[in-house]
Amino acid sequence: MPTAYVRGVNLKDSLSDAEVLAYWRFLMDEAKPAFERASGVRSVKFYSGAGGLRAQIRAVIEMDDAGVYERVLADPQIRPLIAKIYAPWDMTTASQTFLREVTPELIQALSSSG
Repeated sequence: MPTAYVRGVNLKDSLSDAEVLAYWRFLMDEAKPAFERASGVRSVKFYSGAGGLRAQIRAVIEMDDAGVYERVLADPQIRPLIAKIYAPWDMTTASQTFLREVTPELIQALSSSG
């Protein structure tokens, strides 16, 4: 079932502008392409609200199904990147959500269960 994983974070206030810039370059040049190559990942996008690329950041990963998330974390090409991805985050603001895409198949499954 198509699933979107949404991770929300703010970056640590202690980061310099240069560190924030280096982090975004790492995300776009290394992390994003690695996730996009993972089996079952349909797309990877980053969004930022108010906060100058420091706050209200959302990563949205569209996947074939929710199980892709676990497989991605175990992927030997991605595992080394995880600590570097998480290091600048203010974990007190971090959130995550999994959302199922509403499809005709999902509606059919619901209608046949009752």
